[in-house]
Amino acid sequence: MADRFWSISAGQNKTLVAETGTTTAGAHVEVRITYDNAALVGNKQLALLLLQLVEQRIVEETWPPA
Repeated sequence: MADRFWSISAGQNKTLVAETGTTTAGAHVEVRITYDNAALVGNKQLALLLLQLVEQRIVEETWPPA
């Protein structure tokens, strides 16, 4: 699989977002995108749309999640 991970912890800013090929232990938030999925190959806009849908779900749900 061709996975890319982006991770960040509380108190950091966008310059400290780590982009790696493996998961980052201890990160507060981590996103994985699998590029070998036919729908996402060369489709950055779709990846961004999917992230927006996740964001929308977090906004609409109670916090913290059950």
